[in-house]
Amino acid sequence: MRILELSQSLFGKTLSKGSIFSVLGIMVASKLLENSRKKWEVAREKSEETLLAQMSAYDMGKGAGKLMKGWLLFNQPDLTVQQAEAKLQTLLKAMDREDHLPDEQARSRFLVSKTLFFIEGFKLSRCQYEQYQKAAWELSRKNPARQKLTRNDTFHGKPFLPEDLIAITHRALLIMDNGKLARYIHQVINKPTLKDDADHMAYLIALTLNAEPNTLGAAINTWFASYCDFKIDQSHQREAMVNTSITTVTGGLPASIGMDLLGKAGKRWFNQIKAPKKPKSTV
Repeated sequence: MRILELSQSLFGKTLSKGSIFSVLGIMVASKLLENSRKKWEVAREKSEETLLAQMSAYDMGKGAGKLMKGWLLFNQPDLTVQQAEAKLQTLLKAMDREDHLPDEQARSRFLVSKTLFFIEGFKLSRCQYEQYQKAAWELSRKNPARQKLTRNDTFHGKPFLPEDLIAITHRALLIMDNGKLARYIHQVINKPTLKDDADHMAYLIALTLNAEPNTLGAAINTWFASYCDFKIDQSHQREAMVNTSITTVTGGLPASIGMDLLGKAGKRWFNQIKAPKKPKSTV
């Protein structure tokens, strides 16, 4: 019996084929969200041991770009994309005077690409950030171990470590400091807007730039506890949306019942696939 027939035997004719497979897809999404939430719940209890392992280079790159954008607009609220790019090109020249390795130059161009990404906003047409992302990709691929790296990998920060992105953003901000940086960082820390992952990462970069050496560890742990709470709450919200979707698709059945019944159907189907076929009689 196929999984569609198994599901219909449980739900009768109330679910269409499309609905059944929709619920199955939602079940997978629900399990992934549950696993993600549990990961952050564990991390919440062991922040010092799991801090770097839980941080994403992609989110850190977005946070760096958002913080850099804020700094540029803090200095010049009416800044155009062209003016921002000119300032960032000047920054790259300053950084390249000390960075001679391709990996180092790739990181700085990745930072510039994320900054321009936030300044330009989403557009269907080609954006300026792409040329810096491409440069970061080409420089990264000079490392023999990264020959298979794709441009999409670079967009998601795959070649980079989160802690390195924090350090290079600190350095970029200090190079661009015109006497107002301390005021900007103080504003970010004391009036944070923490709506998404990028906001949390931007806050962390600002926090670590501002903290005194003897208070840095405590500041990071406090931030991480807050970030874990954010991720857990985010997972709860998404799980609730998934459960609502299951209830809708299964015609009002409680999500727990719909999940349980389809889960049993799936197990029976997989067990049938794995069960060895009986050999035909030769008599």
